[in-house]
Amino acid sequence: MEIKGTGAVVTGAGSGIGRGIALALAEAGAAGIVVADVQQDPIDAVAEEIRSKGIKAAAFRCDVSKAESVEALADFAWRTLDHVEILCNNAGVVTTGPGFATTEDDLRWQFEVNVFGVFFGCKSFGRRFLKSEARAWICNTGSHHSVGTPSVGLPTYVASKHAVLGFTDAFRLEYGNRIGFSILCPGIVNTNAWDAGRNRPNELGGPTKGSQQNQAALQNYGLSPEFVGQLVAKGIRSEEFFIWTHPFTIELIEKRYHECRDSIQRQWPDGPLPEHKRTPSRV
Repeated sequence: MEIKGTGAVVTGAGSGIGRGIALALAEAGAAGIVVADVQQDPIDAVAEEIRSKGIKAAAFRCDVSKAESVEALADFAWRTLDHVEILCNNAGVVTTGPGFATTEDDLRWQFEVNVFGVFFGCKSFGRRFLKSEARAWICNTGSHHSVGTPSVGLPTYVASKHAVLGFTDAFRLEYGNRIGFSILCPGIVNTNAWDAGRNRPNELGGPTKGSQQNQAALQNYGLSPEFVGQLVAKGIRSEEFFIWTHPFTIELIEKRYHECRDSIQRQWPDGPLPEHKRTPSRV
């Protein structure tokens, strides 16, 4: 997928991976970029960064958990850029803590942003992409937990990122002949995700203060968001479905694979059923 000359939209672009993706697309030659986030000031700053590179850019305040807000983002993007070929559904949030201590508000907040936000983006932009003759691409931000094994203290986040992979793969099956799809599966990245609760809406528990321990972990061990943005641009250009940031993720994938394979071999030691027994007979 050629990035040069395209119009692009990136959600969650006020900081972190979203900002990194937007800057990387600008460096790759995108003709114009709309950066979206739930906070206005950060995306104004990112849009100015992009304009300083000689690329057309605009900021749009968007709450991806609301279908009407995402639809308004799409309208704004086409009105501002005239054409859009790339969408990066990157906005995401996380809460941490023991699984059984998770509240209904914790669950709803993460799923509304991480899952509903991806669905609304794919739907609003995807329908428009199907009407265009131009090649289009959607990249959704998942996690290495989308495909690997979960971590303690992240039950709802992990579940939401599994759902992102499910949507992305299903949409690829349905629309892959017209629209390209990628899923970014990052490991630890130096972002302000540790403090995502600052934007938590009142109806879902209100703002919360992030953990300084989590902040230190991200800062000390996380990759640069700008580097991750470059990986995304490279992945879109080479039309990769999975975009990885950490090679060690293969260990998580192999762990899941071996557990699945070994359990099947235990439960079906004689191998697959004969063909005539695989499908229930119809009366």
